[in-house]
Amino acid sequence: MRSLNPGTRAKAIEIANQLLEQGQLDKQQVILTSVSEARRLARRLHSDNDSLVQGTHSFV
Repeated sequence: MRSLNPGTRAKAIEIANQLLEQGQLDKQQVILTSVSEARRLARRLHSDNDSLVQGTHSFV
């Protein structure tokens, strides 16, 4: 998780804690799943923000 930016890392930790509470996965799988999901969410958020910015610039 060290290679993640702070926001993505925080989200990965949040997801990992939720998965650990559920107790359905081993720790290695929890880490892989949480990092993957956090990266997916970060990409989606970044993509959504880019769309908003591009839309705003097209009106100027």
